[in-house]
Amino acid sequence: MAKILLVEDSPTQAAQISMLLEAAEHEVVHANNGQCGIDELQRQSIDIVVTDLEMPELNGLQLVERMRDDFSHIPSILVTGHGSEELAAEALQLGAAGYVPKNRMSELLNNTIIDVLGVIRTDASYAKLISTLQKNVFVFDLPNDPLLISPLVGLLMQVSSGMELLPSIDMVRLGVAVEHALANAMLHGNLELTTQQCPSHHELARDGKFSEAMRQRIQQTPYCDRTVRVEAIAATEEIRIIVTDQGAGFDTSTVPQKGQLDPKAMSEDENAPRGQGLVLMASFVDELVYNDQGNEVTLIKRCRT
Repeated sequence: MAKILLVEDSPTQAAQISMLLEAAEHEVVHANNGQCGIDELQRQSIDIVVTDLEMPELNGLQLVERMRDDFSHIPSILVTGHGSEELAAEALQLGAAGYVPKNRMSELLNNTIIDVLGVIRTDASYAKLISTLQKNVFVFDLPNDPLLISPLVGLLMQVSSGMELLPSIDMVRLGVAVEHALANAMLHGNLELTTQQCPSHHELARDGKFSEAMRQRIQQTPYCDRTVRVEAIAATEEIRIIVTDQGAGFDTSTVPQKGQLDPKAMSEDENAPRGQGLVLMASFVDELVYNDQGNEVTLIKRCRT
């Protein structure tokens, strides 16, 4: 449960979104525009911001930019209307932690909030010791078990955060990117499932729910014997995470790089890890590199001191 600042100028839209959030037992604070949103952030403690893009006085894009400068510890999620895909991509570059199309709010909004909050709530009991680390290396060989995604990301984020390598919002964004990379490796890579055969990202990473197709593949050869290797190196100059599956790979020419993001054009592909997940991955790291086969992705986030 979280205290959420909803920034939305339309009373009708604000009421609809508030109902969705309150149904998930979140506390909602409403602001009519971006400037009012800044006032609320100065006035009280907020866990996460959900904002529309098109608003008077200070729009959603400008709000995200202001938050990056003055409230960098608070993640923001954009609610985007049809035709605002380019602005959504720009908002991700400016510091937003996610985006949700208006026509999919009931399906994605609360899931996106849970994804973001799950990354930032880590145990700080070893913070003083971890802050002395100069380099840390993890290597995991994961079975295709979605229940392992969230704790693995939490461990990586806890260590990296304790080393004080990145601002907190950048850690959140990196954690979201890694979650999507792991889900893609398990489902599209090792199990070779199409998008239609997969559970949602939230169901997979947070609830551990399997689709029927996933249950079948996990018990079939050769899929049942495949693992996902995760190599994570956290150092003072950069965080580098390599995710390798044992599937057939995909055509890497479909992967966008920074400056080439088009959420509208990136509709779900049958096999490639595209769509919203890949938009977030490409937006939240400094480099996103696939090998020639398309079964290994390297996420690089540089640490700016």
